[in-house]
Amino acid sequence: MMAEQMRLLLLVGDLDMDDKERAVLKEQIDWLGAQLDHQRKINKSYKSFMSSLVHPEELGHAVSQEVRQTAYALLINNQLEN
Repeated sequence: MMAEQMRLLLLVGDLDMDDKERAVLKEQIDWLGAQLDHQRKINKSYKSFMSSLVHPEELGHAVSQEVRQTAYALLINNQLEN
């Protein structure tokens, strides 16, 4: 009875998975999680850089008005999508 319950608990969809398949699936999930964290860090860096382009106290005076407007538009569009 207990073995049958364990087997039913290990079903994913209609597929019965063994330990090796579960380990591969876990490895892939971990890799995807790491990639997501990495991309979040990159996006945060980009957002910080564009924000510094917009603000005159930071890099704003070193760039043209066109660059500031483009950076501002990208920052605003990003906020609207989130």
